Amino acid sequence: MNSQTRLKLIYANMRALCEAPQMMMWYANIPYSYNMVWDFYKKPWKEIKNSIYFNKIPILIIDDNEYIWQSNTIIRYLSKLTNTLPEDPFLSAYADSIFESTHEMFVPLNPTVNIYIGDTFLSNKENLLSNTFPKAFNNFESLMEKFDGDFFLGKKPFYCDFNAYHYFSLALLLDKNILSDYPLLLKFMESFHKLKNIKDYLINRPQLIDIGVSPKFIINKKNIPTGINPNKKY
Repeated sequence: MNSQTRLKLIYANMRALCEAPQMMMWYANIPYSYNMVWDFYKKPWKEIKNSIYFNKIPILIIDDNEYIWQSNTIIRYLSKLTNTLPEDPFLSAYADSIFESTHEMFVPLNPTVNIYIGDTFLSNKENLLSNTFPKAFNNFESLMEKFDGDFFLGKKPFYCDFNAYHYFSLALLLDKNILSDYPLLLKFMESFHKLKNIKDYLINRPQLIDIGVSPKFIINKKNIPTGINPNKKY
């Protein structure tokens, strides 16, 4: 990457689709800015949604004039910049298979943690704990046996590992013991924490509180509701 390249992530106050991209850039010491969509455009989301490609975020802006949308595409683009893409064609496809498998946990896990409250939260949590997680974690535990090392492809983390960490960490917010029966996944989480710069990122990112009741982030010592429609006016 050109040392002068400027990267901007445009998203919202959710611990969701921009976690893996941010961790990848911290890991690789790549500077970037993270912008709430309403701050970047100076308008509420509902007023700018129709002007955004496919009406969705996140967006990655490169040098202020090139746009990439779709979260998985953003991660694949960054994998080349962060040296987290395997060079071997088979291993590259293998990593992508793991990556896509982790992304299948997006619904309902991300909205359950970030958005849902009350009965909706409780019913989704119960389904995740009793159905989604056991099936997924059994598969991921088996995949961890394929290579010698602490990560899915061995001793070096690739972009799939960053996405896996994100979803596993959300699962732990719903049940801190959810990985107790998966020793290789627990080892994966411990090893990921030890990666350069990752601990600093985890310490510095906004704290997510009141999950399932009234989820919000603590940003600059202020409680801001999660989602894309904060109590903010322009």
